[in-house]
Amino acid sequence: MRVATGLLVSLLIAPSADAQDFQWWSEVDITASARSVDVLGLVVVRTDSRLPNPQLVGGGLEGEVRVLRHLAITGGYLLVDLPQRAERHVQLPLVAATTMVRVRRLNIADRNRFEKLVGFGTSPVRYRNRVLADLRLRGDTKWHLFGEDEVFFDFSTSTWNQNRLRFGGGVRLGRGCVLDLFYLQRNVRGGAPTTHVFGTTLKVALKSPPAQEAR
Repeated sequence: MRVATGLLVSLLIAPSADAQDFQWWSEVDITASARSVDVLGLVVVRTDSRLPNPQLVGGGLEGEVRVLRHLAITGGYLLVDLPQRAERHVQLPLVAATTMVRVRRLNIADRNRFEKLVGFGTSPVRYRNRVLADLRLRGDTKWHLFGEDEVFFDFSTSTWNQNRLRFGGGVRLGRGCVLDLFYLQRNVRGGAPTTHVFGTTLKVALKSPPAQEAR
């Protein structure tokens, strides 16, 4: 545990000394279940170490239904505020399908998400594919490690234009409450510099459905 924690801390601290862009992403997720639908309310804030802040403030709702044992369908709507841009207010309707499998302490999820950025540029439609691996540490149900890779396809330009690689760990603070710390590296096609991100996600479950473990 000490080795894993030390490695995670060193990876999270390292990007702050980099000469490239460094951002902080914070998210709070609150989940609840209504009959067969898992409802998620989220708030997101993003800041940049070198630019006026905040860079992004957003929030919204998502609903997820488990249609098969290993398949879940999600629909949602997000409202995003970009205070530093002329295209300030962006609406983001989305739909996603996630396949999940569990092998002992390892959860693997493959999410396929379609979203439309209404009010941003030409209001493009994006496809996002994310593969997530989440490992519960042996002998300790409080701690977990995770890693994921997500690629973006922009239908307006017919290109794969972004990649996000993320890894980190988290701890269960209490009943239905989990805090994750992570490092994310974002690469955007077109010559933009690599963005290094340190982030936190606080997950509060009013009722903890099994499907949320792979989110």
